[in-house]
Amino acid sequence: MSAATPARAAVPATPMPVPNLASRLFGLGSIFGKTFRDSRRTAILLGVVAAFLVIVSAVALATEFDTVEKRRAIAAQLGGLPPIFQGMLGEMINIEGLGGFLSWRIINFLPVILGIWTIVAMSGLLAGEVGRGSMDLVAATPRTRGRIALEKLGGYLLALLVTTALFALGTWASIAALATLPGDMVGADAVLGHAAWILVATVAPGAVAFAAAAFLGRGGGLALGAIALFGSFLINGYAASISAFEALKPISYFSLTARHRPLAGVEDWAAVGLLAAISLGLCIAGVLAFARRDLLVPTGGRVRLPTLPIFLAGPFTRSLGERLPAALVWGLGLAAFGAIVSFSVDEFVAAISGIPQLIEMVRQFFPNADITTAAGFLQLAFFSEAILFLAVATTLLVAGWASDENERRLELILSAPLTRTGWAVRSTLAVMVGIAVMTAILVAGTVAGAATQAAAGDLGRVATGVAVLGIYGMALAGIGLAVGGLVRPSLAAPVTLIVALGNFLWELIGSIADFPDAMLDLSLSRHLGQPMLGEFDWPGMALCVALAIGGVVLCAVGMRRRDIGR
Repeated sequence: MSAATPARAAVPATPMPVPNLASRLFGLGSIFGKTFRDSRRTAILLGVVAAFLVIVSAVALATEFDTVEKRRAIAAQLGGLPPIFQGMLGEMINIEGLGGFLSWRIINFLPVILGIWTIVAMSGLLAGEVGRGSMDLVAATPRTRGRIALEKLGGYLLALLVTTALFALGTWASIAALATLPGDMVGADAVLGHAAWILVATVAPGAVAFAAAAFLGRGGGLALGAIALFGSFLINGYAASISAFEALKPISYFSLTARHRPLAGVEDWAAVGLLAAISLGLCIAGVLAFARRDLLVPTGGRVRLPTLPIFLAGPFTRSLGERLPAALVWGLGLAAFGAIVSFSVDEFVAAISGIPQLIEMVRQFFPNADITTAAGFLQLAFFSEAILFLAVATTLLVAGWASDENERRLELILSAPLTRTGWAVRSTLAVMVGIAVMTAILVAGTVAGAATQAAAGDLGRVATGVAVLGIYGMALAGIGLAVGGLVRPSLAAPVTLIVALGNFLWELIGSIADFPDAMLDLSLSRHLGQPMLGEFDWPGMALCVALAIGGVVLCAVGMRRRDIGR
């Protein structure tokens, strides 16, 4: 007989450690902390960039215009520009002072740059996790849906507050160190007041995206947020020059808060408070909708094409069918912008022709071009902004391509008798065709607007110049697709957007700080020439084509060599 096995003593369960308050706030033990932790690097980077832009601008102004007479002279010269030249930077308010100049030259545009990040992030705070399926796990924890939504929203808003604080710190340091002339010094209250406007104006389009994503999915929320951002900015910037925009000013939040510029000595806290209340209402609507709806991927925001056999013929047509709705929507939006701007050619020509001194000043920058033509006007008033908008649209098309692998559909697709290389080449070519379709619609809209004007003899040049935007967009897409194929698809869209914004910001910083041409030429957008004026940088065009083709090839090589889904 075997001896009875002695009973084992019960081992008491070890309680799980409870994270302390600091850990819960910064990434452990709470959804709020995890959301903030995920956003902190981007928040710090954007805050540093914003502060750097302000510092560089302040140094340039204080160095080049170091007397009261020089400040007054440059203010008078800039004040004589027609409103169309002020479209991107907004109304000039007390620009002879350091704070007023910084507000006009740099700060007025920051909500657009930061707003791009906001609509991308806030549209995916909840809808992104619902689409990936990870929200099912989060919602299984003993937390209410409302608490989950509030914690994720609060974590992101804290990250945005960090960005704003870094901007405010850089602005205060610049003014404290460089305010040497009468009227330059402003108090910390003015800096904080301007930072409050930056925060509220940046949150506004994100709040639209957050609320819409609960009903339309991340794609629909992203689209509505982008419309709110770019539409509001363009309406405010060009309402004084384009009569069609004047009637739309009441719906522009940039127009609503246009008179709140504490650094320039004017305040409108009522407008800022109203915008903050509207944004808060949208955020509450998004939280309530998430708390009350099923955890299903919303499909109301996806524009579905008719079920035609043409979109079922293979990877190329399938991918094109999925990219085409976004290309059409963005193309129509950009075409409307191009048509409205080009419709103002005659008004612009009449205004500038009456100021010979202004023509001479502008010709210092465009010595071989006649700016009293449709092409010249569009180069100044349209091209430099359309290039940024098209870059955002390109990023969304690249994100759509990456979603096949990110959302685990690619594993099923590749189970068919289809090579990885074949899928990669054909699906990425569909992205390029989508960009081409979007550009073609933009060309048509811009040409249609210019054709109604007296200066309609430049339509060929206008069409060719706008088409260059498509080549640039394909180059950006090529870079993102290469990274997505070689490394991982989740990086494709962020890299595309970072490269696009990096080119824009580098050229902006360089123009302010008077960088040498060798440094400015690091920006890809510098290698397009002045296409609306018929001046093309052919080596730059070749570089863009090479980046587009090379991106497709490298994506195919990477897809063949790495594991799917990693």
